[in-house]
Amino acid sequence: MKAILLYGREDLREVEVDVPKVGPNDVLIKIRACGICPTDARKYYTLSGILPTLPFNPGHEWAGDVVEVGENITEFKPGMRVVGTEFGGYAEYLLMSKLNTRRWWSLTEIPEGVSYEEATFTEPLADSIHSLIDQGRVKLGDWVLIVGAGQMGLQHVMVAKHIGAKVIATDILDERLKIAKELGADITLNPQNEDLKKVVDQVTNKRGVDAAILTVINQSTIDQALSCIGKKSRIVLFAGVEKGVRVSIDTNALHYNEALMIGSEWVGVDTPNTRLYRVALEMIRSGAAPVKKLITRRIRLSADEIRKSFEMIRSAKTLKTIITLD
Repeated sequence: MKAILLYGREDLREVEVDVPKVGPNDVLIKIRACGICPTDARKYYTLSGILPTLPFNPGHEWAGDVVEVGENITEFKPGMRVVGTEFGGYAEYLLMSKLNTRRWWSLTEIPEGVSYEEATFTEPLADSIHSLIDQGRVKLGDWVLIVGAGQMGLQHVMVAKHIGAKVIATDILDERLKIAKELGADITLNPQNEDLKKVVDQVTNKRGVDAAILTVINQSTIDQALSCIGKKSRIVLFAGVEKGVRVSIDTNALHYNEALMIGSEWVGVDTPNTRLYRVALEMIRSGAAPVKKLITRRIRLSADEIRKSFEMIRSAKTLKTIITLD
């Protein structure tokens, strides 16, 4: 079968490997679609983030069909449509092992009414739910600042509006702000052209936002969030950064507001809240999360096409690229 493996920094190769053999605790899945995540691009360019032993297959937003199961598997049957988060989605087939309990928990059946392409958003959408509800403690009526309107920021907009929050979305690309508005953002703003703090003060009566979600992290976005928080606010560091990136923080902004700055990784570290995958799939099925609006490019399984997609992510020329294998 064909697979795309990362051998080192900017060294992505298209290789032929054997279709994995199914053991008693395994499930073999035919990949039908796989999303390209910004973290895949970061691994390609910098080898930073979660990085198994090289070479490895970075694709982790995949959906497909169960084609064979081991004798000890009762949860899944051939013919079931499933979605998961294990690395290996840049390939024609992927083997999931029940012995890998951390990732096994994420293997979820795709409900009727959800396409393979839509199902590839399950993990990032679930991550956004965790970011807003578990880490940001966002609730009905809260004002939420979502910094960055890329694919992850826009999924945060979907979730925030679904739970009844009021959303301010910012980005330096006006075309992305237009999509945020279409998805329900109450206010969209380009901080290069408008005074973000002034707008926040106006709409919150100078109370500040209840939560700020950073889907882009640099000195500018950190400063924006710190200037907009109020009493007991929470700043969620959703985005990862490249190795060596450092920012400074006005600690008084946290201290005097008794505000909290907290990270958000996956659907939670140590004890991941994998129930959120089912929640995300239901949001997609019901239309509450119209994720198809974020697909800007579809490609075949090709190292050249994936490299081009990484370049487009780095230059902010695309939202979501989907590898299709149907």
